[in-house]
Amino acid sequence: MDATVVAIAYGLDKKATNVAEKNLLIFDLGGGTFDVSLLTIEEGIFKVKSMAGDTHLGGEDFDNRIVNHFV
Repeated sequence: MDATVVAIAYGLDKKATNVAEKNLLIFDLGGGTFDVSLLTIEEGIFKVKSMAGDTHLGGEDFDNRIVNHFV
């Protein structure tokens, strides 16, 4: 799932009475990659500040490392 979609869903869930700037750090560990996005929400406007990802930290690679760690 795209991190921007998650942020929009987060914003739609909140009341519009708070106009203070909010920073969101969203991470997605599934789907074969580890993606991180930093967004700002102010007065209902979403701004993507930064996005990054690593193809070796998500999905099956992550599952295998966790299993090996606990074994």
